[in-house]
Amino acid sequence: MNYVVKFTLGLLVLGTLATPALAQKRAVADTGRTRGPYSVVLSVGGGLSYYSTHLGVPATLSNTQLSRFGVPLTVRALWVPDHRLRLGLESGWTTMYSYRGRVNNTEGRVYVSAIPTLAIFQMPLAWLSGNERSIARRLSVTGGTGVYIVHSRLDYESIVQTSTISLGWMAAASYTQPLGPRFRVSGELKWYDAVASQNAAFAAQLQLNYRLIRW
Repeated sequence: MNYVVKFTLGLLVLGTLATPALAQKRAVADTGRTRGPYSVVLSVGGGLSYYSTHLGVPATLSNTQLSRFGVPLTVRALWVPDHRLRLGLESGWTTMYSYRGRVNNTEGRVYVSAIPTLAIFQMPLAWLSGNERSIARRLSVTGGTGVYIVHSRLDYESIVQTSTISLGWMAAASYTQPLGPRFRVSGELKWYDAVASQNAAFAAQLQLNYRLIRW
């Protein structure tokens, strides 16, 4: 009889120990079946930029007219997985600055623009709130690094154009508002910095986001 009791108690102990492990395996399996959805989001946008670093205008230039404002354009492809870290690529075009004036009674003009090509990451700030449907889910921070193609154009008696490649980075914060199943609109504040060429600009943009594919 004692052997029967001991055997029964042993089975109960083993069952008690095995149940959590089986439950965990079942949860992992269930998680594996419910991963996703994943999507690729294409974004295009434009806005206004302000050149925010020192601008060396030649002292010999008279009647100087200087502009630090530009119209930046952005194209972005973003992979959105089922966790918070998103990865993508960003490019576009932005004016850095321009100025014009006269030297020896001849008018000249300088125009500088940049094309960023950046690998980026983005993370929504939903971790600030326990509620995934809160406004924090619509706030995101974005960062990236890569190269800038800085294009300069000098128009003085003849036209001289040069292009240089500069390492740089970008940082941004955005708010996204849903418009429908596939469309979103975002307001984004961002900082462009072409470090090697010492060109930097602050930009405010409005972006239209379209969910290209989903699986």
